[in-house]
Amino acid sequence: MHFQDTDWLKLSLLSWERIVRLRPRTVGDRDSEVVREIRGESDLLQEVTPSRHDLETVADAFFELLGHEDLVCELNALHLGAADLTLGVSADLFPPLSQRMTETGHHPALLWIYCGGIGTKMSYLLRHRLIEAGLAVQVDRRDPWIGLQPRLGTVYLTALADTVARHNALSPVTDDPRMHQAVGALDRLADLLDLPVTPALQDTRAAYAHLSLRAVIRPDRIAAVPVSRLVAFRQRYAPELAAFHAHIDSLATELEQITAVENAEIAQAHLQTLYERTTKPQLDELRRGLRAFGVESTLSTLGLKVDLGAVSGTALGTLAVSGGHPAMGAGAVALTVVPYIAGRLKVRQQQRTDSPVAYLLAAEQMSKRSRLGFPI
Repeated sequence: MHFQDTDWLKLSLLSWERIVRLRPRTVGDRDSEVVREIRGESDLLQEVTPSRHDLETVADAFFELLGHEDLVCELNALHLGAADLTLGVSADLFPPLSQRMTETGHHPALLWIYCGGIGTKMSYLLRHRLIEAGLAVQVDRRDPWIGLQPRLGTVYLTALADTVARHNALSPVTDDPRMHQAVGALDRLADLLDLPVTPALQDTRAAYAHLSLRAVIRPDRIAAVPVSRLVAFRQRYAPELAAFHAHIDSLATELEQITAVENAEIAQAHLQTLYERTTKPQLDELRRGLRAFGVESTLSTLGLKVDLGAVSGTALGTLAVSGGHPAMGAGAVALTVVPYIAGRLKVRQQQRTDSPVAYLLAAEQMSKRSRLGFPI
């Protein structure tokens, strides 16, 4: 519901056309200023609430889970009957600060899920069943929130995210590295209950896009770039972003193999290796090509030393070569050099257009100029 990492969201502004967030409209706004700015200046964030179909799908899966005889021990461990609700909850499983409830009666060690009338994240029947089973608590009947052990609450929210994604052709992502891998969570609830909450790649395609951008934009730079410049860049380089997404799609087989890796650090290492083997060489080649056909190299080649052989192709150039009037010679140089530079710029632009990684180079240059205060 709330973004923890604003730098992650800034990279997402450069990576994706939309991010759909499950956020009840009746819940108070606890977003940071950066999130509010992105909401106000771009079309990146879209907020939705789970449909009745979404809620019933997850509820049916949990009803089956609660009646599973082989999960008695796991469910008993998640029971909230103890006087001290922190028992059995390790500190690293506590909800992140922005998600902790500060209202009276809402224990900070529990993960609280909104169950109000409009925008509820849980069906009434499942909420009643969880409270009845001692797996959830409620301050009073008017309270729109229920608290669960973080492990159970995390499993529920990932299953909900997975369900909404399935029903709307979306892919689950998160900026909270402690969350379970959401893809396919609905089909493996029993396994998730018995597994520790460990860092995992939510979506290798999204992870690869962020890794590629972090390779060209240092963390201190993305933090320093104003949202307004990121939004302008996003609009200006939309075609290049589409080409970069097509490049990532071409790596689908390799990314699918990395999805099966269970250790997050090893998965990240595989992504880095894939980047260095496929994307980085293309980026380096584009840099070399643009340097060869850039305006800077053209001007340094010309300087005060003009290629008179090329100039002599015009009538004015012939006069200059043969020692004609100085003004005529200068005119010949101007008439020849301008289309020469224009031609090299055309080749340079064509190289950008043809490269699937031109977007990364543009992002790198944008971050450097923004740090120096130059317009993009």
